[in-house]
Amino acid sequence: MEKVLLSLLLFLIGYVAWSQNRFEYTYPQMGTQIRWVLYAENEEKADSVSAVVSERIDELNRNLSDYLEDSELNQLGRKGFEMVRVGDDLYRILKAATEISRMTEGAFDVTVGPLTKLWRKVRNIKILPNSTEMAKAKQRVGYGLVHFPGPGLVQLKAKGMQLDLGGIGKGFAADEIIEIFESHGIHSALVDLGGDIRVSDPPPERAHWVIAFSYIDQNGTEQLQKVNLKKGAVATSGDRYQFIEIDGVRYSHIIDPRTGMALNDRVQVTVIAKDATTADAFASACGVLGFDEVKERFNEWPSLEVFITNQSQKGYRQWKSPGFEACLIKD
Repeated sequence: MEKVLLSLLLFLIGYVAWSQNRFEYTYPQMGTQIRWVLYAENEEKADSVSAVVSERIDELNRNLSDYLEDSELNQLGRKGFEMVRVGDDLYRILKAATEISRMTEGAFDVTVGPLTKLWRKVRNIKILPNSTEMAKAKQRVGYGLVHFPGPGLVQLKAKGMQLDLGGIGKGFAADEIIEIFESHGIHSALVDLGGDIRVSDPPPERAHWVIAFSYIDQNGTEQLQKVNLKKGAVATSGDRYQFIEIDGVRYSHIIDPRTGMALNDRVQVTVIAKDATTADAFASACGVLGFDEVKERFNEWPSLEVFITNQSQKGYRQWKSPGFEACLIKD
């Protein structure tokens, strides 16, 4: 009887895996085309859960956008020195951001908003900020200016602060979407928010998801690289597409919160982590820290794998952590 029951159980498990179908959706929001792939038993199930996901994405955008005038994020920025009770989304993402700021000694910092605004102006007029403009912006930047007096409470310690979740928000959203899938019984899914990717269990009868990213090699040629991934996240950050040139110097869209300057040492980083919030934020932070410091400090960041390239006066350099090397698919 035990053998019969075991055989029946194995048959049912195999049938459930076999009966899973692939569904793919796209949804424009958060300044990108959000895409997700999921495996479910039928289209009705996939559609109903995807509708919940779309509503959640809209909610996150309303709460966390720095472009929407009345977002909860921007309302908080206008309440300098006040102790403000915020929603769960904003509280959790600010707590996560502050912890990553601490781990990277300010290389990642969501209070960078005043500098982001300043450099948006630079991109339009193609004139570098002067020392007065830079000093004024930097007075309102620093992760130590964000305090958490109690659960659900946030206090900003300077007037005119502008929080910018651009380096962590999409990763946070990807994690929230995967959580929705799992709560609805969908355990094999992929979410892609403009290159910030989070996956759960792999597709039926496969050991991993295959994720591709590209980088520039020592010859200036774009190379496509694939990695195996399951129950994790991958994010890439760099200035390949978003940069300006002023007086012959190339400036990235990524800003060093500590100096106020846009990066001009061409660095591209791909990070693998357990969740997309971490991968997204560390990809930005590693770009700011730079090639040498990432190699030096890598062992301080558990459960993180890094691939980094750098084209500078020292020439072309490339480095990958041992764990990242193990994930690579080698043709």
